[in-house]
This record gives sequence, structure tokens and C-alpha cells, in this order.
Amino acid sequence: MSKPKHIEIEPMTRLEGHAKITLDVTGGKLNQCHFHIIESPRMFERFMEGIPAEDAPQLSERICGICSVAHHLGSVKAVEAAWGVTPPKQAVKLRHLENFGEYIHSHALHQVYLALPDFLTPDTPNVLEVAAKNPKLAKAGIELRMFGQSLIKAVGGRMIHPCTAIPGGMAGPLPEEERNKLAKRAPTALKTAQTIADLYFKLAKQEDAKVGYYLSDPTHYFGLHNKGVHDIYDGTLRFVTPEGKKLHDFAPKDYAHYIAEDAMPYTTVKYPFIKELGPKKGNYRVGPLARLNVAKTMASELAQGYHDKLYEMFGGKPVHDPMAYNLARSAELVSVVEQAITLIEDSTLQEDNYRIPAEPRAGEGVGVVEAPRGTLFHNYWTNEDGIITKVNCMIATGQNVRTIEHAIQAKAQELLPELLKPAPESHKTVATKLEPLVRAYDPCISCSVHFIELIQ
Repeated sequence: MSKPKHIEIEPMTRLEGHAKITLDVTGGKLNQCHFHIIESPRMFERFMEGIPAEDAPQLSERICGICSVAHHLGSVKAVEAAWGVTPPKQAVKLRHLENFGEYIHSHALHQVYLALPDFLTPDTPNVLEVAAKNPKLAKAGIELRMFGQSLIKAVGGRMIHPCTAIPGGMAGPLPEEERNKLAKRAPTALKTAQTIADLYFKLAKQEDAKVGYYLSDPTHYFGLHNKGVHDIYDGTLRFVTPEGKKLHDFAPKDYAHYIAEDAMPYTTVKYPFIKELGPKKGNYRVGPLARLNVAKTMASELAQGYHDKLYEMFGGKPVHDPMAYNLARSAELVSVVEQAITLIEDSTLQEDNYRIPAEPRAGEGVGVVEAPRGTLFHNYWTNEDGIITKVNCMIATGQNVRTIEHAIQAKAQELLPELLKPAPESHKTVATKLEPLVRAYDPCISCSVHFIELIQ
């Protein structure tokens, strides 16, 4: 009988944050497989209690530097819901534009520098090899990220941790000077987004493509849609089944009726699941692929073309292969640049009707936005003075961790013959197969509210 083996894949590279995979093989069988989050717990839910709710959008966005816009907007929406405030349409447009900026810089980062090495230079998967093989794309990716961050700064006041979304609207309009600068750069940004999408679809169609490289993992999918149209800021929440049928449509405020959260003994990551199906059968995914599986159409014309290519390639909705996350992310990147251009050209963003008064009151509010990695929840309770008394956050990556672990386990089971071989070469082979699987989800471990590795 073979000796027990404990394998650790650490460090995992090209992720936002720190993580590792552990595999235990006993008696020639895969006994245990875990995806560990190695981050300090930040406990935002606890130390936000007792602060004025109007400060929450500034404080909660410090959860993450990558996803700060999503936390900023989700937080202000939660405060407005608790206080019964509906911001003016112009404010909503500005928030959309700010959110597009985050998607642009985040998706460009992942598509060009984190995931692309796995497919463009698989034998030596690193950013330097990508830059050597395609220097124009490497440079264009940087410029695209800068365009996204410039959008955030123009609307939000800062590239990281914006400060202009306030209860009742926005602190100010889009300055005309900034709008003109963005308008000049926008066509190049759209061209780069299309170049990235075209490359991913080209790589996916090659004979040695990694479409189907990972085991298909049918799950439920979850995300926002706006009357069937892909939306990342507002709308209705929808669960679809592994067969693509609608399971539930509901308002963000009702999420606790449909989603429950489980706990595991080896981590403080919360494991959400569909309440009526239970923790074993109620697994679901969020993020780019989930959003496309949930929506019927994209919100822009060019992006619709990539959407159609994706589902033609896989034979219809829904698509389960994690590789398709990169293709869906490419379609979203084109979509958000297209929509950003439309808003940049909207002259009403310079008008003054961007804010209404917001008075503190006792209440409960839920703010939901689609962060680049999936559906993000901020749920606040306030007292009559507008002080936060309770907070619940449900982070996108946390909703995907259970599925990531399941996919790792399925792939590791397929790789069992390699796991049984002597280390270290066998371990290296396994790592090159499992790490791209995790990266496909683009987990944002920096968004840890609960994440921590427990060492006993």
C-alpha cells in the first residue's frame, strides 16, 4: 500500500491575494482537497457597527483595493435602501460609469496579465513571456487599465477608494474637461478590448485549446439582470438551474429568503448555498460566466457578438466549463467599454441634478452590485439616528469558493496517477493543471471579510 501523501501547492501565483491548495492521498485514493485562503481576517462586519451610515461607503471600500468601487457602490445603495432614498437618474448614470471603470481595469488586468500566460505561453506561463511574445498587447493592456482607472478618478475623485457616491446621489457631476479627455481615449480602449476578446476566442478554437480541459461542472448560476439584459449595477437577482431554466427571480432585499450560509471547520469563509436545496445540492456560481448564463442578451452590440460566439462554441446555454469564464470575461470587457463610451458622450452628466437630500432613519437596507468577480451584497441595519447597528456582507469570491473546491477535487481525481508519482515533478505537473482552474474564476482574496486559514 502506498504511503499517505500531503501535497501543498503554494504559493499560488497570478491571483489577487494569497491562497494555496492542499491535497491528501491515502491508500492510493484522493482523500481530501481544500482551497485555502491565506489572508488576515479584516472583520469589517463587526467594526462597522456603531459608525454613522453615511461613512460606510468610505470605510467599507477599504475591504479591497481591487474591488473598491463595487464595495463603495454596494455600500451606498444599502444605506439608501435603509433610509428610503432613491437617487436621481443622473447619479445612477455616474455610478454606472464608475462601475464600468472598475470592470475595465480589473478585467484588463486578469485577461492580459493573470490568465493569458496559461494559454499564450503555457510552457513558461508568466507575464514576461507574454510581453516578449506580444509586446503590443502587453503595452495596450496597461493603457486599457489606465483608461479604466481614469474613469474611476474622473467620476469618483480617486483611482482607488473613490469618495463621491453619497447617500442621495453623487458629490458632483462629471467635469467637462475630464469628459473630453476620456472621449479621446475611448476609441483606443474599445479597440484593445476587442483585440483581447478576439485573441481569447482564437486560442479557444485551436486544436490544443483548453476548452473542455477542465471537467464540466454543472451548477446553478446567479446574478443580476435587467429584464433579461446583462446588468452590473441594478436589476433583479436570478438563479438558473444547471439546465438553464429559471429557478428564482427576486429583489435584492429578499436575498435572505433564498440564500443561506454554511461554515466549514477548516476556514472562516462563509459558504452560501440555495436555501431550499440545502448545502449539498444548492451550490451555485457567480461572476462573468454566471452573469452571461443568467442574462438573455448583452447590453451593447459588439458584446452581443462575442456572447453569441461563446454559446455557439459550446452548443448553447448554460455553459459549465470554467475555461469559459475567460471568454465571458472578454465579452464583458467589450460590453463595459462600449457602455462607458455611450455615457461619456451623454451631455446630461454635466448637469446639476445629481443629488437629493437623504435623512437618517431607522431601517434595514440591502445594496447589491455585480463586482467584477460576482454578485456583492452589503446589508445594513441602522437606528433612528442613522447609526449602523448590524452589518452582513456576502462577497463574490466567497460564493465561488465551494465550486472552486469542487472543481479542484474533480480535476485532482482525474490527475490521481500523477499524484501517486514521486515528488517533486509530479507535484509540479499537478500544479500546472490546477492553478489555471482557480485563476479562471479570478478570485479576489483581497476582498476577505471572513477569510482566514485556521491552524490547529
